[in-house]
Amino acid sequence: MFQLFVAVAILSVLINAELQRIPLHEINFTGRSIGIDHRRSRSAFTVIKEYLIHDIDFAYYGIISIGTPPQKFKVLFATSSPHFWVPSINCDFSTCYKYNKYDGTKSDTYVQDDTPVDIEYNNGDLSGYLSGDTMNIAGLDVPHQIFVEATRIQRYSSHLMKYDGILGMCYPIRTAEGTIPVLTNMNQQNLLSKPVFSFYLKRYSSPVDSELIIGGSDPDLYNGELTYVPVTNDGYWHFMINRIYIRHSTMCLHCEAIIDTSTSQIIGPSIEIEAINRYIGFEINGVTIADCNKIYNLPSIYFDLGGKSFELTSEDYIIKLKRYNHTICTSAFIDTVLYENSPTWILGNVFLRRYYTEFDMRNNQVGFAPAK
Repeated sequence: MFQLFVAVAILSVLINAELQRIPLHEINFTGRSIGIDHRRSRSAFTVIKEYLIHDIDFAYYGIISIGTPPQKFKVLFATSSPHFWVPSINCDFSTCYKYNKYDGTKSDTYVQDDTPVDIEYNNGDLSGYLSGDTMNIAGLDVPHQIFVEATRIQRYSSHLMKYDGILGMCYPIRTAEGTIPVLTNMNQQNLLSKPVFSFYLKRYSSPVDSELIIGGSDPDLYNGELTYVPVTNDGYWHFMINRIYIRHSTMCLHCEAIIDTSTSQIIGPSIEIEAINRYIGFEINGVTIADCNKIYNLPSIYFDLGGKSFELTSEDYIIKLKRYNHTICTSAFIDTVLYENSPTWILGNVFLRRYYTEFDMRNNQVGFAPAK
């Protein structure tokens, strides 16, 4: 988790100024869904869509609510975490002053638990306690959802975050402090036809909405058929990359990876990342810079997943940052210290914007197809 914020901080140092922030589009935060008649019973809810908000191209988050009446929160949907937390009304002011905070005393469906929780991330940690309440996502109520009320949040570059909390989308695992992930809870209550979700991410400049689809996939959002790879870790969405290749160079033979919606770039081992970046440009302060006038001459990079090649062009893997009247072009391939037991490669939103991705908990597989 939180590789996104490391990268943003590095880039901020590089250009020696704050990144130019572009105002977000006006978005209707009312939950929208696919083919749902709200007059039916709960079991009629099969597939729902949560429309996502851009933080430029660094993060994608959505609006959920907790409690009765609803209290709204902006949450990052994280495929690398099992945890679901939002700031508590009892959160330390110095770390929570800018975020929306949950107040159980204002909810008719609040259930007290108070089990203490400590969560460690690679670049920060969080403390709080468990609570229960009704959660609503895209118009669908999820009763009896356990989550963490955070009372202390220490996160690297937290001033760059535009969302309040995190909604983890991993399997239920022992490290999750006894909580039941939202998708698992929805499936156990027969709110979905199947425990599947998928992401469709677009660039900030795109007029098309980015979406999280829960309960299945939307074939109208991708081309061809999904290519599936089996999950190799029974707690996280790890899978195998057969190889990565660029021109005549091959690397990452049968290495483990994860698709991580909380990471903006692509992270890998130093030797292989250096080999890729030699094709792209030159390094300044640990960041690879490309000539913006020549990026269209850069080679494509291919990922072999399930026996099929998935291409990233320079248009995909070059990140353009604006500083006043300049544009700086940087590589999306970075190496950094990974968290304990992490996979060798982390494919972030750079990959997700090019490829529609489905996470299938029933069949323990991840599917990919070119996004429309």
